[in-house]
Amino acid sequence: MKTKSRLFVGCLLLTVCLLGGVWLTSARAGTEILFYPFARMFGGASESELVRCREAFQQMQTNFAKSRMVVMPVLFADADTDAKNCQWRGDLAVAVTREMSAQSTAKIEVSAVEPKVVMPKPFHNQLRYTTKRSAVYGAWGKAAHPPGDYVFVTEIFGGDGIVYAIQIYVFDSSGQLAYSRQLNSHQFGNHLSLTGDAAAKRIAKTFLNNLKEDVKRIFPPYGVG
Repeated sequence: MKTKSRLFVGCLLLTVCLLGGVWLTSARAGTEILFYPFARMFGGASESELVRCREAFQQMQTNFAKSRMVVMPVLFADADTDAKNCQWRGDLAVAVTREMSAQSTAKIEVSAVEPKVVMPKPFHNQLRYTTKRSAVYGAWGKAAHPPGDYVFVTEIFGGDGIVYAIQIYVFDSSGQLAYSRQLNSHQFGNHLSLTGDAAAKRIAKTFLNNLKEDVKRIFPPYGVG
């Protein structure tokens, strides 16, 4: 009799836990949908695009170790982010490649040519900028068909010798965005130097660490994460 009672109590507790888990999952999904309009308002990508990004990212996680990645020259600005202040830096691409190659079995090489895209204008909303800018690079990739399984594009913006913002974009061979990240002082503080290879090391570390993350942390459902 005691055995049956204990079994009943155990089953009851298990049921409560399962129902609680379902409720929490549903509540989280509801919250993501609820905040989706705000994510879009602040410049986040559409959920339909995020679905494609998640698929491409997971594919990259599976194949990266044996893939060929081409690193584009880094778009660099040491003053206001404007066409007259931007330049493509092959030396920074070499530094990023060196850091990633030392920690990965993927074949990573530097491109001798930069993406043929318009130079950016000054921005205040980094999320909106990154979303729109990824579309610019994606369109270039689809038209130009650069070599490699993946194309690695980065931007480093700063002034007075300090990095203000970093954007990282990775596209698959079809031009689909497979990874993107925007970094600023919230991630690296107020002392990341524009000179030397400190920013390149940060870029390589961020990407390789993120490659191990759950896809929903990289491209959160409905842009809410």
